[in-house]
Amino acid sequence: MKILALISFLALPGLVAGKPNIVLIITDDQSWDSLAFMGGKVHTPRIDQMAGEGLFFTDFNVTSTVCSPSRYSFLTGRYAGRCEGERFLKEHPPGDQTQVENIGELEQDGRNLAKVLQKNGYRTGFVGKSHVVRHDWLEHPKSSPLLSYPRKADPRDPKVNQKMRQNHQTWCDEIKKYGFDFADGVYAANLKELHNDQLNVHNLDWTVAKALQFIEDKKTEKPFFLYFSTTLHHGPAPWANQFSLSADPRMTGEGFVQEGFNVMPKRSDVLKRNREAGFKPKDAYALWLDDGVGAILDKISTMKLEEETLIMFVPDHGSYRHGKATLHEYGMRVPLLMQWKGTIKPGSRNDSIVANIDIAPMLFDLCGITPPEGYQMDGRSFKPALFGKQYDEREFLFGELGHSRCVKSKEWKYIAVRYPKELQRRVEFGEVFKGFDGGEIKRPYLTRNGHLGHYASKSNPHYFDADQLYHLSSDREEDQNVADNYLEVTKRMKDKLSLELKKFPKRPFGEFTQ
Repeated sequence: MKILALISFLALPGLVAGKPNIVLIITDDQSWDSLAFMGGKVHTPRIDQMAGEGLFFTDFNVTSTVCSPSRYSFLTGRYAGRCEGERFLKEHPPGDQTQVENIGELEQDGRNLAKVLQKNGYRTGFVGKSHVVRHDWLEHPKSSPLLSYPRKADPRDPKVNQKMRQNHQTWCDEIKKYGFDFADGVYAANLKELHNDQLNVHNLDWTVAKALQFIEDKKTEKPFFLYFSTTLHHGPAPWANQFSLSADPRMTGEGFVQEGFNVMPKRSDVLKRNREAGFKPKDAYALWLDDGVGAILDKISTMKLEEETLIMFVPDHGSYRHGKATLHEYGMRVPLLMQWKGTIKPGSRNDSIVANIDIAPMLFDLCGITPPEGYQMDGRSFKPALFGKQYDEREFLFGELGHSRCVKSKEWKYIAVRYPKELQRRVEFGEVFKGFDGGEIKRPYLTRNGHLGHYASKSNPHYFDADQLYHLSSDREEDQNVADNYLEVTKRMKDKLSLELKKFPKRPFGEFTQ
């Protein structure tokens, strides 16, 4: 039976030596309530259809719940705490406790998914949000090759626009060094990093147009890998994304583009259909994103590539409402959808614990690629799940964010908050710390970013608890910290966390690594 299945797989029309095209769609700050098929009060017909026609992983997780480390793990198969990028090691030289957040970036040695696929015959493309390379350029533009202009500058001014386009090309050229043949429609990080008020708006039309350009470019018979990363549903302000729909659609990450784009329904039509479906204007961003996903699906269909292409849809983590910048369940647990016509059975579900660190090893396994010597991965392949087969499911999953670490099973989750020694001494001495809003907090936020810490702590009443145990089977919302009620379970989960942490050489974390 296994031989017949392999022959069938290799014989799919258009496949090159059994290697499918791969489209990885990663959205930003997206919780369950922005997807209709998961119960959200929004209109997302195309994504709902994708769930019905493909495979839905109900317990997919990201191991860090802010942008950079999550994307790092998607693109490497490694925990973000293993990062050896220049900025990360500058902040955390060996021997220091790591504070995993938005300082992780891809290493320049090519140990990532795109580079390996590229070396094994794939044409690789990057479109959309990065936040995984050159953090030094984002934070110190005067010492970078990027050109400057006033925040209030008009992108329609030819001189200003030329600088914006040149900056965009600089970012594209840099991203290509990490294993991408094609890079366009790039946002270096979030919208504010464009340093211009008029460009501080989402432009999904622009990024979708670039994605379609990459898919259409079939100059060779190579299979392709497209990493398509949206800025939705991130800021300018998470609660104000609808204003981007009323912005000039010619304002893009490369400045003002006079000719505009014609690859998606007009924004007025998005608002109209959203209203007709019975939803408020603030909900229209969900339908707008849905249209973008639909445009990519339609392009693959019209090019008759559906049976050759694995399409994945997954958020980078939950939203600020539901656990972003924490290790709580709705920050970590996000939906993963996979669609591959003729290979993945429509309406399939998988309830096992799967994670972003598993994507790279799964794709290598699926494509018959052996990673190069020295390529470390923490994830494991779940390829059999795509074919409805049994496989060796994990019992526990490790997570890391700021000053917190966790282990999760199907039934339980344990979260530990431990500060580095000097900071812990200040806590024990009774020092009061300054909060983001100017008030006082008794313990420091888990992240350096006080904005993230402020909103995360407001949404999660146990945010600062040193030891947290949740019975996920009965309390998925993690309302009840039962660490003191189940001492044996707490000890068992702490022992498991200690074993996981000892896999990180020279990275202390309280008593767990002593």
